[in-house]
Amino acid sequence: MADTSVPPPGIQLRRTGVPPPAADRPASLIGSNNLADQQDENDNAPYVDDEDPARGWPVVFGASAMLFVTLGLVYSFGIVQDILISARFASASVLGWASSLSIVMMPVLAVPCTNAVHRFGNRAASIAGSLLLAAGYLCMSWAVGSATDSPGQSPTPTSTVGDGGGSLPLLFVAQALVGTGYALAFWASNSIAAAYFTRHRALAVGIVYSASGIGGAAFSLALQAMAASPLRLPWSLRVCAAVALAITLPCSFLLVPRRRPADAFAAFKPALLKDPSFVLLLVATGLATFPIFVPPFFLPTYATSAGLDRSVGAALVAGYNLASGLGRILFGVLADSAFGPVSALGFALFLAAASILAIWTVSNSLATLILFLVVNGSSSGAILSLQPPVNAAIFGIHQAALTLSMTTSSRAFGMAFGGPIAGYLLDAFGGPHAGTQAYRPALLVMGSLCLLSASLIAALRYRLGGFRLDARF
Repeated sequence: MADTSVPPPGIQLRRTGVPPPAADRPASLIGSNNLADQQDENDNAPYVDDEDPARGWPVVFGASAMLFVTLGLVYSFGIVQDILISARFASASVLGWASSLSIVMMPVLAVPCTNAVHRFGNRAASIAGSLLLAAGYLCMSWAVGSATDSPGQSPTPTSTVGDGGGSLPLLFVAQALVGTGYALAFWASNSIAAAYFTRHRALAVGIVYSASGIGGAAFSLALQAMAASPLRLPWSLRVCAAVALAITLPCSFLLVPRRRPADAFAAFKPALLKDPSFVLLLVATGLATFPIFVPPFFLPTYATSAGLDRSVGAALVAGYNLASGLGRILFGVLADSAFGPVSALGFALFLAAASILAIWTVSNSLATLILFLVVNGSSSGAILSLQPPVNAAIFGIHQAALTLSMTTSSRAFGMAFGGPIAGYLLDAFGGPHAGTQAYRPALLVMGSLCLLSASLIAALRYRLGGFRLDARF
């Protein structure tokens, strides 16, 4: 089908009938007979070669605000989880399933959400996600009853928290709503800024993703302070819902894509599964997500098991999220340099694995936990933010949305089972009340999976251009 999109004034578009520049094509695909490659180079979707920062930075701001709220609230659930575990609301393994439900919806719904963004637009999808996210937090406030378990309170040895009742099934419903809202908002905003930049693409995307770390820090500290105040936990969650709507609804209108989507769009292309480079990235992405949300969810409980005050646990989560935000920017700069996005992703995965295996497993003091959160927070945050530039570098910006939706779908297994596996292993070896040694089996498993993912990215880097320094991948 001929392209019918109309470029904005001053922006030149080139059709993919003309081979794209080397920077937008994978070295492993040049001259390839791969069916997916032939189709990609012959389709009619336009793509942009030049930067448009004047229109791009407002989009970066709007997308950053969306991730500040959505991922910030997801990252701060560890504070809620710690309160509920201490109040005997449910076991660590059960709450692990609840926490995973809010994050697994994003990869599970990757293809339908990408299609929804294409059909209804980034703004509409983002607004729908904002409403669902706020509804989920309102539902969560009813699910936990009037729980606070503030310092000085004795936890009740029942599954009902507080004197206002509570409902574990309703908590799962709330997390499903939060997850669906997060998925819609994420796919409407996560890579929209990439099309406005070429030379600074990874930096722009890194700034967008860094906002989630800042949001996680802000919401973690705010939740801990409000839950310990007369507001208590339920009203703290309602305040979060109101703040989420106040920020995300107006910022949704800043999500303007650079070009109008083509009439024909596919969020899934089976032919890509025949490409070894794509398969390596797909599997590595799936393995990397098993441990990626374990630290923010388990750091508060780990701090309590290490004998630290609960406020210290909240501060650790806040520090972890701030390190995550900073790491996304620093690794974005590294990816834009001669180092390349694929190499930067492999380095981030190696640091994340090493920090779990060599630091967290032996941490019993505040100093070692701070060292862990700095190293792991900065590297784990970059693992997510580097995905769009990695996909654009290997498969071209014209296929970034397609390949990103497919590779992100592989995160479903890690996001669904990473938290519960860690929770089950923790309970099996004595639970949070048995001290920090009860966490080590779970940490060894998570760190090993992360190391395996780093090895697959190293193999991908070798396939794309060997280990030559002049091959920028």
